[in-house]
Amino acid sequence: MPKSLVLPMPYSRVVAGILIAATGIAEAQISPGGGMGPGMGGAQPAGEEKKDGVAEAAPKAPGLLPTTPALPAPKGRRKRWKLFEIDGYFRLRTDWFKNFHLGFLDRARDGMTDLGGAPFPRALGCYSSAISHPCSNLSSANMRLRLEPTINLDEGTSIHIQADVLDNLVLGSTPTNTALNGIYSDMNLPPLGAFGNTQAPPTAGVNSDRDAITIKRAWAEVAVPLGILKFGRQPNHWGMGMFYNAGGHDPISGNYDLDGDYGDTVDRVSFSAQIPGTQLRAMLAADWGLTRLVSNQTSANKGHDGHPFDLDDSDDQDGWVGVISKLDSPQEFKDTVDRGDLALNYGVYFEYKTQDWDYDLNSFTLGGTPDPAARYVPRSMTTYTPDIWVKLGYGKWTIEGEFAAQLGKIERLDDLGRTTSADLRSYGGVGRVNWKGLDGKLRMGLESGVASGDQYDNTPQGSTNIAYANLLGTCPVGASTCLKKSTLSRFMFNREYKVDMILWRHLIGAVTNAGYVKPYLSYDLTKSIGFKVANVTSFALKPVSTPGNSRMYGTEFDADIGYSSNGFNIGFSYGVLFPFGAMAHPADEIGGPTFGYGTDPDTNASNVGDAGTAHTIQSRLTLVF
Repeated sequence: MPKSLVLPMPYSRVVAGILIAATGIAEAQISPGGGMGPGMGGAQPAGEEKKDGVAEAAPKAPGLLPTTPALPAPKGRRKRWKLFEIDGYFRLRTDWFKNFHLGFLDRARDGMTDLGGAPFPRALGCYSSAISHPCSNLSSANMRLRLEPTINLDEGTSIHIQADVLDNLVLGSTPTNTALNGIYSDMNLPPLGAFGNTQAPPTAGVNSDRDAITIKRAWAEVAVPLGILKFGRQPNHWGMGMFYNAGGHDPISGNYDLDGDYGDTVDRVSFSAQIPGTQLRAMLAADWGLTRLVSNQTSANKGHDGHPFDLDDSDDQDGWVGVISKLDSPQEFKDTVDRGDLALNYGVYFEYKTQDWDYDLNSFTLGGTPDPAARYVPRSMTTYTPDIWVKLGYGKWTIEGEFAAQLGKIERLDDLGRTTSADLRSYGGVGRVNWKGLDGKLRMGLESGVASGDQYDNTPQGSTNIAYANLLGTCPVGASTCLKKSTLSRFMFNREYKVDMILWRHLIGAVTNAGYVKPYLSYDLTKSIGFKVANVTSFALKPVSTPGNSRMYGTEFDADIGYSSNGFNIGFSYGVLFPFGAMAHPADEIGGPTFGYGTDPDTNASNVGDAGTAHTIQSRLTLVF
């Protein structure tokens, strides 16, 4: 191609979007699912109630295949057309955490010494040595109002928004001391409890980490002659949600996760359409994964706030996604199975990412002046992520599985202490078999998952949450740089893919460096009341990177009972974790491994020993609309 015709990446994305629309290369489902779901509670039926009886198979003209775009589906293709619709839910949730630190010390009293860490924070009173304070359990309540309005311009054109009001606001966390005329953070002191009598609105940087209203997503969907064009900040979901999970509504199972806290969001332009002569759909998308510094984030580019711009193209992380799938709507899948036919859905999601350069944001303060000379570094990163999903239903059985791999290479990590490149080689998968009986009231099944790991401990080692994951490894003792080429093999499930209530959801954060087996059972006592029970037993693939250098993480038992009627849901869940050797804190050995879990210098309390049993109780009150 002549040099004069080569376009920078942002323009190439626009041109690519136009070419996509012209050629009709397409989008598959980006939202999957179902069955009993990975977690214990929170998922509730969604959508319109179907009349009794099994629907006859309708002839499928090629142009009538379901589009099933990213969540939520275009309302014009799900309901009678309305100019304005609003969906969402209101949730009040309480949690009680008993011994989530498993009896270990995450830090010494008064913060004097950093110890080897614990899987969960202790109550603040546990750190105080000034007075005798009980080292108690933790409990709190939080709330969220989620609004998902849709503006339908016509049958095939719509604009979607997702906004959270008081998003996971902890009740009682923003008090105003009216007697002293001030919000506590304005005075840098909490109000005297005797005088506090009201709550102030959450304000980012004042009394909260976010404002009272948070706009999380906004995107448009347009039905063009060849397919569907989508553009904007939108949810990203695929397969069972093991790796790409948008949180909330699942169009494959028809459930709504009312206990979610995360969810994947992408800045994307995509085009989807049916592949002529087949029942397959395809999608091609361009993602803005990472732009690094933008003009209105610095103090050196004033005057452009009305039209901010990316300060450099070479440090962008550019993403391209292609999907091919065959899938039905939840009701179509159910009707096919109820008729005694085989229902088969499947698809492949493939993501390609590149990043040539990078900017070290560790030295940059929002609103400050960037220093490109000192902080602009080569990266030369390329990744490939294939993700395969299949779901089969026949008679009383449903089988579903998903497998993903992250492959690629990072050529330059000099700024992070490595003089050689690093290969990416990680994988993860999950499979589920479900059987239903007693007219669908009884459901039993088995789920199993696996995620690769590496030999690197978290920092500090005893802090097991993925927030402390050592993703790039550790240089040899005494070395200022790592001279040996490494392979990065840690795979992490999506945090919204909930396997249990304690170990993976809270103590570690997501399934990683592990395999697990989960038998479960659920039964509908009435049309409105149902219960679930499950056991999750987990083991490490690379024991050396666990706190106890052992194979078994532990076994957990979870139970949930819930009531649902006309959009109102109430649920109670209980979980108990019996941790094994992988969660223990061994003592240092002479001539052997040194763990460094330490001792509290004030109380001489040891941070060494077996992990204790953890318990949790959760309650939920939700209104879905």
